Amino acid sequence: MNIIKKFFELFVYTLFPKICFYCKKPIDYFSSQPLCNSCIKQIKFIDGLVCEKCGLPLYSGGKFCYNCKKHDRKIYFDFIRGVVEYKEPIKTLIHEFKYNQRTYLISFLEKILINGYEKNFNNIKIDIICCVPMHKIKKFLRGYNQAELLTEKLSKNFNLNFIPDLLIRKKYTVSQFKLSQQKRIENVKDAFEVNHKFKDIIKGKNILIIDDVCTTAETINQCAKVLKGYKIKNVFGLVLARDV
Repeated sequence: MNIIKKFFELFVYTLFPKICFYCKKPIDYFSSQPLCNSCIKQIKFIDGLVCEKCGLPLYSGGKFCYNCKKHDRKIYFDFIRGVVEYKEPIKTLIHEFKYNQRTYLISFLEKILINGYEKNFNNIKIDIICCVPMHKIKKFLRGYNQAELLTEKLSKNFNLNFIPDLLIRKKYTVSQFKLSQQKRIENVKDAFEVNHKFKDIIKGKNILIIDDVCTTAETINQCAKVLKGYKIKNVFGLVLARDV
């Protein structure tokens, strides 16, 4: 039966070859990866010196990036860390996962996120994990919140207390995708609130917020702002990809 199965799989592969999700070159039919080895090697993990606040790579030294040093911007989160740089091919994978119903890509993306958690949060006590919420209309139209799917996978892997609806997106906002930095900040201002049914259990806790992409860090900052209003001990952020 195994020989028949192998012949059948070879026949299917000949008719419908498996290709790399990004460069479209043929890859091993039995590979569980969506990318070829060459494209996987292009994914750049964030190592070395980063801004102590927002996690932006610092190529010329220092402790903080320019934006985090600005006095006109109040920072509510304790720190954010990104796992990989938001460049190709990871950019395409996230876009397809997020906007085009390619939810099966989570099996690849979650491994990257797990790597980032192990590197940055293994020695920190995380009491509650949550995700950046979507507005209920957007979630209904898309069918899922990509950050919630990633957070669920991460929480199960590390046995973390995941509260999916801890945060509520009360304001309908346009996609951050093509907005300028200033417009991104304005877009998410006062967009979130804490779900009141959890207000008594979050006091004094360390909370980790998960998102797929971080550009200005203002989305997580606004989430942290409302959480800090409930006497939270610390609010951290972990994002799959950091725009550099």
